[in-house]
Amino acid sequence: MTVHDRDLRRHHRGEGRRAISLPRSAALAAVLVAAIPAAAQDAAPAPLLTLDDAIATAERQNHLLASTAREVDKAGEREAALRTRRLPGLHLDAFGSRSNSLDFTLPAGSLGTLPQLGPVPPTASKASVPGDYSLVAVATASQPLTQQYRIGLGLEVLQLDGRIAREDVRRERQRVAAGVRTTYYQLSATEAGIEALRDLVRAVAELDAVTDRYLAEGVVLRPDALEVKARLARERQRLAQAESSLATQREHLNQLMGRDVTTPLRVSHPSELAAPAAGLTLDAARERAHASRAEIRAAALRTVQAETARKLAWAGWIPDVSLTASYARLQNTRVLPDEVATVGVLFSWEPFDWGRKGHEAAERAHEREQARQGREEAEEQIAVEVGQRWRALKDAAALLEATRLEADASSASLDMDRNRYKENAAILRDVLRTEARLSGARHDFTDALAGYWSAAAELERTVGNEDD
Repeated sequence: MTVHDRDLRRHHRGEGRRAISLPRSAALAAVLVAAIPAAAQDAAPAPLLTLDDAIATAERQNHLLASTAREVDKAGEREAALRTRRLPGLHLDAFGSRSNSLDFTLPAGSLGTLPQLGPVPPTASKASVPGDYSLVAVATASQPLTQQYRIGLGLEVLQLDGRIAREDVRRERQRVAAGVRTTYYQLSATEAGIEALRDLVRAVAELDAVTDRYLAEGVVLRPDALEVKARLARERQRLAQAESSLATQREHLNQLMGRDVTTPLRVSHPSELAAPAAGLTLDAARERAHASRAEIRAAALRTVQAETARKLAWAGWIPDVSLTASYARLQNTRVLPDEVATVGVLFSWEPFDWGRKGHEAAERAHEREQARQGREEAEEQIAVEVGQRWRALKDAAALLEATRLEADASSASLDMDRNRYKENAAILRDVLRTEARLSGARHDFTDALAGYWSAAAELERTVGNEDD
């Protein structure tokens, strides 16, 4: 537990330990003022949700994360589909037709002349071919040989697609975890701020009760009493606004976890939270980000993928050589045999393509350089972002300490002025000024507390999760 965490808890609980002796009417007014908070406190407390449980639930149930994970499955299916290209391809072709009857005349000698028989046919002859159905069915099996090299390169490209998809899932998981941390920290800071606001409302309510007593005794003027009531109404409105913000933050946290937004929950007090990245040096934070950020790892994979794609483009010069076997079945052809079977090697090559393959390979080379430059840019951007977030956290910690000291000083001044006010009604203006200063200081402290934990969450997101 840090020093500012202990001071925060003491700061929130200090007002609750103070008691002021009031007449019966003032005590009744104080009870009425606290009626709404007391009713809320009588309700059963919501179950405690730890930060680790919130992140684990979001990783299991977040809808966007589940959708991103589908890309890994899709990449696996594409790889499995291409892998089947290594195996023999089987094709079945069938052609059926019906021909019309043909009537034609063969002139004498149209088929030639034989030495002993003379012209064929010897005289003009009429011929007729009746219409009939015919069927040709061909089954072909082809095993690629030289294509195996290109298929292997294509598989490497798709495998890298799958690894990049997994890095995208890691990036989405880190994004979701960062969103959960940010919302959780803000929720914790808001709850702590509400505790401080309730203490302040109780203090102003006690001041209002004492002022009402002085007004009844004619010690203070009515405008002064109305100003105290206006201060009380303003603090109540700020408390209600903070509670509305708290409800919205709870709904947002439930939405990030992929569950019903109305699910009740309670988060840990800021003094019970720890920001692991806050203890890192700038060099250590940058080193961890370089090793764990999904963007850098994905950029490195894209560089390898671009080089593999360039090799695949050059492999287009390799001729296609396949071992093929075919079987043909013919029906009602009369002249041709009913069955024909062949086995052989099929060779296909395009030796001249007007430079097309060279241009395609050059394009892949440009993509490789783009991927390399993209990786360097990602590394530099993340290094700058880590430095920015690291310094922002240090600034937020300094601001938090300053506002804490200011709030403690204002609280001590208000305690002293309230005690003096019980004996001397003439210092009401001093009490009101001190109360206004304390109200502003506590709001500043609450904002600084939320800013500190938001900065901590941003730094943790920026450096990534080394265990992921």
